[in-house]
Amino acid sequence: MNPFTDSQAYDVVEIGGVVNPGIIAPGGITGFKRQTEWDTKKGKGVKGGTSTLSQLPPSKGSIKFLLWTAEHFDTWDQTFRSKFEYDPTKKAVIAVDIYHPTIANGGVHSVVTESIGIPEHEGKGLWSITVELLEYLPPEKKNATGTPSGSTSNKGGAGKTGSTDDPIADAQQKEIARLMAEASK
Repeated sequence: MNPFTDSQAYDVVEIGGVVNPGIIAPGGITGFKRQTEWDTKKGKGVKGGTSTLSQLPPSKGSIKFLLWTAEHFDTWDQTFRSKFEYDPTKKAVIAVDIYHPTIANGGVHSVVTESIGIPEHEGKGLWSITVELLEYLPPEKKNATGTPSGSTSNKGGAGKTGSTDDPIADAQQKEIARLMAEASK
């Protein structure tokens, strides 16, 4: 969805099927970065190392809502705020679906609440409430770790050993290794 042709879609977020009262502040959606964690093992006395994908952690972010009418506050208090609140003594704690074009672009579709801010006066009758969210992303049952085998532009690159799945490159690497061993004698 393009912010220049569908700008109104960027003014609101849908939480659990309910659209927010008021609007989202300009620049009011922050975070929600898709991070990747790597475990890097360095070689002893040599250049380089091996990186293994170790985790794809849940994304974190916040949304700043702007309210400026009594109706906005009533809707926030009566309908919208409850989408972010938990009371495990009354009902099970569950994640809520979320939709906003930028958040969806980051692959975030379900969230839980980390914190709900208090209404803050921004001046001239404008109020804001900031909600901090954590992506609901339970781990898959199968192990998702992996070590990259190299890029296609670096096959047979300096310091690379082992098979490249290219018989010509493998033969060239063997010949280079043989010539280097002979030269070092």
